[in-house]
Amino acid sequence: TLSVVANPRQEGRGRSLRADAADMLRYYASLMGTAPYPAFTLAVTEAQLPGGHSPAYFAVLNQPLPSSPFTWRNDPVNFNGYPPFFLAHEIAHQWWGQGVGWKNYHEQWLSEGLAQYFALLYATHDRGPGLESDILRQMRNWSLRYSDQGPIYLGYRLGHVQGRHQIFRAIVYNKSAEVLHMLRRLVGDDAFFDGLRRFYKEYTYRKAGSDDLRRAMEAASGVSLERFFERWIYGVDIPRLHFSSRQQAAPDGTLVTLRFEQEGEVFDVPVTVTLIGQSGERRDVVVKVTQAVTEVAVPIDF
Repeated sequence: TLSVVANPRQEGRGRSLRADAADMLRYYASLMGTAPYPAFTLAVTEAQLPGGHSPAYFAVLNQPLPSSPFTWRNDPVNFNGYPPFFLAHEIAHQWWGQGVGWKNYHEQWLSEGLAQYFALLYATHDRGPGLESDILRQMRNWSLRYSDQGPIYLGYRLGHVQGRHQIFRAIVYNKSAEVLHMLRRLVGDDAFFDGLRRFYKEYTYRKAGSDDLRRAMEAASGVSLERFFERWIYGVDIPRLHFSSRQQAAPDGTLVTLRFEQEGEVFDVPVTVTLIGQSGERRDVVVKVTQAVTEVAVPIDF
């Protein structure tokens, strides 16, 4: 059951959010096969800045007052192009953060990163791949800006000493979501969502850690992910890649060889290469770059 409550000034806003909340709950349940609680209440409140909080069974969604002297535009988790993102994030916490908890502050990304990624999944489901690309680009830019401030595994201590909460949100929210997106493209959609369902089923109403998620993903994909987690969750470095390509005639068209060379430590990272033909044909190829030198030969008919 779904209930929405609000003060008199927010009643209209509450009614408009009811359909969105219902659709988000249905969509997340379809991905995970179940919902963690039989009831959900959305409380629409007022505050100086947007945001929210999502304990079990309900979520508080702050609506900024028109008279607020603060601006939220230049923040890592503000996506102006998709206002329902905040709500999608808070509802996702019913699964990630509440349905499955996190063992300690190091594991906070299992709550915030997964909720952020599920909000991205819902935005893509709702508006399509164009919006997905826009949100991923914004997440990437913030992640790159602050990635040297500490690993995802540092949790809420990121930016704490400096009093710069943007660092925490850029890394634990956005970089975590980006890492989950890369993991999905490395192992494939079927293994990724199977791994999430395995993880959720095993740890429902329990607290989990990064290694628990890694093992669930390894069981689903049959691939060792130890280096992936070591580099992306526990490390701060960013891979440096050199790209080149060559093409040659083939019996049925053209054979394009894509080559990546990694500088320094070897990362596991998926890279999308878009091949564009002379007449405008397009084909996206996801190259799983997992070696110091990775080459992939792609046959195309244009």
